[in-house]
Amino acid sequence: MRPSYIDPRVSGVIRYSCALLFILFSSCYLLFLQGNLLAEAQFVFSRGLTTYSIFVGAFTITAGLQIIQWVVVRIIHFNWQYYSFSYLPSLLLLAMLTNITRSDLYDFSLGHWWWLLPLILVVFFGVVYLFKDRFATSNSTRYLLWRNYLILFILILLCGAIPRTHEVDHYELTAENCIMEQDYEEATKIAEKSLHTSRRLTELRMFALSQQGLLAERLFDYPQNYRGDGLLKISDNDSIYRYSPLRICFRLGALPKTNQNPTTLKYLWAVNSVDSLRTPVTQDYLLCYLLLQKKLKSFEKKLQEFYPVETDSILPRAYKEAVVYINNVYGGNLKYVIDEDTQNRFEQYKNRKTEISNPVARRNLIRRDFGNTFWWYYENK
Repeated sequence: MRPSYIDPRVSGVIRYSCALLFILFSSCYLLFLQGNLLAEAQFVFSRGLTTYSIFVGAFTITAGLQIIQWVVVRIIHFNWQYYSFSYLPSLLLLAMLTNITRSDLYDFSLGHWWWLLPLILVVFFGVVYLFKDRFATSNSTRYLLWRNYLILFILILLCGAIPRTHEVDHYELTAENCIMEQDYEEATKIAEKSLHTSRRLTELRMFALSQQGLLAERLFDYPQNYRGDGLLKISDNDSIYRYSPLRICFRLGALPKTNQNPTTLKYLWAVNSVDSLRTPVTQDYLLCYLLLQKKLKSFEKKLQEFYPVETDSILPRAYKEAVVYINNVYGGNLKYVIDEDTQNRFEQYKNRKTEISNPVARRNLIRRDFGNTFWWYYENK
């Protein structure tokens, strides 16, 4: 199959511009969108024996896919009007490579690809054969360029639409990667405005906050849909995690005795009962866990132990809000200094509950204004 004659300068523009566009897409796609997914996949499939460099991996995979396109072109001499169609096998393999879900990491399977990939390739070669002589080469350089760019653009869109990984999985992987690089501030910025979350993502966010000393200050800045398990779940020993709950426990100062099947609460209680292990971070983990589990009596007792009124009368935000709630709703008598802004905001919260009669509207409006407070969490979760 020989292409119609075309000015070598025009064919060079088509060839190299399509290659440049493909390389840019593939590199950015693998670097910024799918790099962490492939890193976790390599970690799981190699059982932690090898690591994946996102930059090197993106360069290597892109180079390999470009070589595949070059081989396809050497086998099939494409008409220049649809030269960019030669990138279909490469983009198909790229989509197949990044079409990974968590279930695939547990039990690797080709799924539908075992029959879909050969079928698409058969259709590809069939289409090329049927239309090899149907089009006469246009003399318009602009026409040839835009036709090829349009075909390549459509193929790229299809490639990007195939992967099934949920957006929250990407958030988890990105946050995990930031934590492994000890960039805790960046980890807390991942999807911080999104209402979509998972237990694992919440756990990673809380650990990143703790490493900045901000756990008790920003505990309710993120959706807390999993109570104490969203802070730490030591029984979650999933082999696909690159930064597992056990590694978090190690950073807290002690590993749980897994043969005794301890709960997270017992583990945190045990760590804080040993003077050599208790730190401000472990104290905050226990206090925040008690708040998330709504164990206010235990929280009140441990708060006075860890933050004595005589020396630590000024508290982080989550603790201040809990103290205000305990004193005003349950008749507590905690003597901590509560700033005027927190007191006024609690009064606004109480007033807002009585001002709105419709329960659905009341819940939505209060969540909008007070969804990042302990009060809203305690009464609505």
